[in-house]
Amino acid sequence: MITRVNPITQINDKLISNGFVLGQLTADYDDSTAITSIAVTRTLIDLKDGDKFLISGQEFTVAADTAANSASITIDSVTPSIPVQIGESIEINQDNLFVQYQRKSEGTIAGMPVDADELGPIKYESGVYSILGVDPTYVKILPRDFLVNDDASSPDITPAIFNDGTNTGVSVENTSQELIATVNIPFGTTATEVKIWGSNTTKSVEVYAMDISANGKGSTIGTGTTNGSAITITSTAATTTNYIMIKILVSSANHRIWGGNVTLTQN
Repeated sequence: MITRVNPITQINDKLISNGFVLGQLTADYDDSTAITSIAVTRTLIDLKDGDKFLISGQEFTVAADTAANSASITIDSVTPSIPVQIGESIEINQDNLFVQYQRKSEGTIAGMPVDADELGPIKYESGVYSILGVDPTYVKILPRDFLVNDDASSPDITPAIFNDGTNTGVSVENTSQELIATVNIPFGTTATEVKIWGSNTTKSVEVYAMDISANGKGSTIGTGTTNGSAITITSTAATTTNYIMIKILVSSANHRIWGGNVTLTQN
């Protein structure tokens, strides 16, 4: 119930000197009915869906974009805890303003929605960045990424083939050959594990750190099998020239490799 204490004054001509006042109410709203729109003198600035403001210490949230000089503001449905009356100021919540200035967690930035751990397509949680459409913590090893080595004698060297029948996967045609996959380490990450899956789960896997500017494969940085279990490798941070080479000793044309992945941590 609204009990008026002060007489109504003409508010259209009232000087608004506080820089945080957005406008004034031109209607009364009691504390017994939910409201979804409020009438105002005029809005001094554009308001966006999700913006927050206060009336008599109560928080309201804008439900639709509102242009400057509008005579009403659409809000998320709310029943006021106390009546709000003609002439009361619509104010920016300065506590909220301070928090959002220091650590933005709501609203938008350049049109991108913001919340506690996301900015548009970017998410930051537990120290890890994720970007929509990007694989930031792993790299898939696809059938196209496999080559065969030169262990067969010419002219018996044959390329890797992809089986697309009932049984799929990459295989060799000469049993002297092994499958080789080369995988880039994305900038700002470190490769820590490798997994390889295949039709035979006992085939040996060897992992090497390689460099596009140097010859030789050096010593293994990890070994395992094709059973899909994580193969721990010496942590290898991305540089401008390094990559990972994975060698699979298939030993038979009947052994097919389905693929794999490299696990990454963010530096």
